[in-house]
Amino acid sequence: MTDFQAKLDRKMALSRTFTPAAPVSRRDAFSGRFQQITDVVTAVSEPGRHVILYGERGVGKTSLANILSELLVPVGSGRREFAKRITCNAGDTFRSIWRRAFQALDLEIPEEWSYGAPNPDDIRIALSGLTPSMVIVFDEYDRIDDDETLSAMADTLKTLSDHVVQTKLVIVGVSDSIEALVGEHESVKRAVEEVQMPRMSRLEIMSIVDRGFREVGMNIEDDALIRVTKIAEGLPTYAHLLALKAGHRAIDLDESTVSLTHVDAAVADVLDSHMSMAAYSGAVQSSRSDSLYAQVLVACALTPKDGLGYFTAGAVREPLSRIMGRRYEIPAFARHLNAFMSIERGSVLQRIGVERNFRYRFRDPLLPPYALLSGIAGNLIPEDYVSELFAPDPDVDWDELLANLLAEEKK
Repeated sequence: MTDFQAKLDRKMALSRTFTPAAPVSRRDAFSGRFQQITDVVTAVSEPGRHVILYGERGVGKTSLANILSELLVPVGSGRREFAKRITCNAGDTFRSIWRRAFQALDLEIPEEWSYGAPNPDDIRIALSGLTPSMVIVFDEYDRIDDDETLSAMADTLKTLSDHVVQTKLVIVGVSDSIEALVGEHESVKRAVEEVQMPRMSRLEIMSIVDRGFREVGMNIEDDALIRVTKIAEGLPTYAHLLALKAGHRAIDLDESTVSLTHVDAAVADVLDSHMSMAAYSGAVQSSRSDSLYAQVLVACALTPKDGLGYFTAGAVREPLSRIMGRRYEIPAFARHLNAFMSIERGSVLQRIGVERNFRYRFRDPLLPPYALLSGIAGNLIPEDYVSELFAPDPDVDWDELLANLLAEEKK
C-alpha cells in the first residue's frame, strides 16, 4: 500500500468517526445525555405519554432521535426498526407530514387525502391498528410555520393520549420552550413529557473526542483535548469538526497522537471553510480602522451564558476589557450590541427582556466558537488571556472523570 493510500484510508476512517456535517446515527457513537435518554425512553414507555424534545440548534437533538430504535429495542431482539424519523420543512402542512409518515410506516394513504386534509381522529384510528407499535419522530418541527398544522398536531397528541394509542410521537425542534412548538394548549402539556436538550457538559465533549480518536487507533494529548473542549462550548458539532481537522493534520505528518500544534493548525482550516465565515464577516465589517465590532463580538462569545445561551450586557465588560487592555463600561459598547441585532449586520444577536434588564443571545449557536477562533487567529485576544482561557483546571481530575464516564457508557 502506498503512503498516500495509507493516509487516505486513515482519514476516511476518521471521517466516519467524527461527523460534523451529520448527526450521530449509532448508539455506540453517542456520548453522555443519560438524563435526557432516561426521560425520553421512560416517557414513550408510559401509556398515553408522548415527548417534546427541544433546545438550541446544534446540541444533538437529532442524534438522540436517530438512536431511538437502539434505545427502545433490546439488542438481539431481532426487531431493530422501532422508530421512524420524518424531517419537517417550512412549507409542510398537516397532510404532507402525515403522508410521509404513513409512507415510512408502510400504511395505506387514504384516497380522500388527495383532495382534503386528514383530521386528528383519522390519524388516531390508523395508528391504533399499527402492529407492532412504533415511535414516530417529527424532526425540525420548528420549521413548520402553518398555524393550522400546529393546531391539528396538538389535537392529535391529545387524542392519541386520551385513547392510549400505543404508537407514540416525539416532536423535536429548536425552541426555548414547548409553547413555541405546540402552543398554549394545557391539555396537550398533560399528554407530553417536556425534555430540554441542553448543551453538553465539558466531560461529555471530552468523551466524544477521546473515544473517537481511540476508535481509529489514535489519541489526543491533554492540553489539545482541553483546547477542543473549551472551544466547542458544549456543541457536539464543533467538537466533531475540530477533532476531524486536527486529526487530519496529525495524519498528514504520519503521527498518531494529536497535539496542541495540530489543533492550532486545524483552526485555520475551520476558519477557511466554516459556514459561519459570512455571518462573522458581515457582523464585524467596517470601513474604520478603529472600529470595535470584531472585539465586541469576540467578547460576547467569551461571556458566561445561561443554559439557553443568554448573556447580559454587563457580562461583556470583563472579556472586552481584557481584550482591549483597559476598562470598558456598558455605554462604550451598547451601540455595538444594538448594531448586532440589525439586518445590516446580519442580526447575529437577538434580545429578550425589558430595558435595563435585557438578555442577549447569538442567533446561531455555532457563531460564538467561530468568533473565538477568529479572535485568536487575528490576535485580538492577548496571549496571556488565551493561555488563561485554555488552562487546565487545577482542582479537577479530568482523566479520572473521563475514565468513569467511558466506563459508565460501556454498561
